Amino acid sequence: MSSSPRPFLAVMWTLGLLLSPGAQATPTADAFEAWLHPSTPPADGFDPLPAPSRAPAGSEVRALAHGRVVAVDAKAQSLTLEHLFYENHELLRIRAEYAPLAERKPRPGDTVKRGQGLGRVAPKGRLSVTLHGGKRLSNTEARSFLQARARLPQPAQEPVLLLVSHTDQAMRLYTRGRELARVEVGFGQAEGRKQVRGDNRTPMGMYHVVQKHRGTFTGPYAEYYGGHWIRLNYPNTWDADRGLAEGLITRQVRDRIARAWAERKPTESSTRLGSGIGFHGWVGPWTREETGGRLSWGCVVMHTPDITALYEKIPEGAMVVLF
Repeated sequence: MSSSPRPFLAVMWTLGLLLSPGAQATPTADAFEAWLHPSTPPADGFDPLPAPSRAPAGSEVRALAHGRVVAVDAKAQSLTLEHLFYENHELLRIRAEYAPLAERKPRPGDTVKRGQGLGRVAPKGRLSVTLHGGKRLSNTEARSFLQARARLPQPAQEPVLLLVSHTDQAMRLYTRGRELARVEVGFGQAEGRKQVRGDNRTPMGMYHVVQKHRGTFTGPYAEYYGGHWIRLNYPNTWDADRGLAEGLITRQVRDRIARAWAERKPTESSTRLGSGIGFHGWVGPWTREETGGRLSWGCVVMHTPDITALYEKIPEGAMVVLF
């Protein structure tokens, strides 16, 4: 931050708590709706920070992303926005405080759009920007943070979206945010989020359908597919980042996974992170009471009549979020 004693425009970001489904709602809130349709429209991306030379006193200040006004302080000439955004399977929040602003336009509770005017830099003010994401970020870190989130997913706008809740052991099918179906599902035999090959856990994350097969399967476990297979592009970018940090994969493999995932294509299938994750039916009828919903080696298990009915409604390229 500048050492100049003159007023400045400060944009301070603070990463808030993870908004797991229903995190701010009552215990009876619908976890799927809380995740997909939060009270404030999620950001579709963040604009870069304006250079100080381009934001002199009197210049208009614009919101860097969609958000909601949570505070206006007339004495401090500040305005604070809260932004929600999706990152992998998580719905996160971040707050931005803008000051000193003259002619503050929005009021507390107002929803603002990316690029919407918030006010003007106060007289004798000049632009300075500080980001806080758990810690104060340097200018380089701040710009990198925003650049990496210039474009963000909008699950509610997806032509086909599958939301799968580990907690509820349920799946819902949507088209552009409108629910079409809901079914019960099962998961891997081991509890917890998938980490490595062979741990029999089901992942959590944002993936895409990359392969489908219906009909006859071969091999000793063919009957456990229930005649249907819908493969996802696990591991994704965040799985790969973790794998790189833990020494499970190389930087080159991580980058290949990230590129393929962004293109909604199959990702690496031979790493220590594991692969072969998807949806399938089952060898016969099953109940949650008898199995605890713990059936597979990591895949999402559907009742065979359900996957039979929904198979044609789930195209390759469809977004799938396991949360």
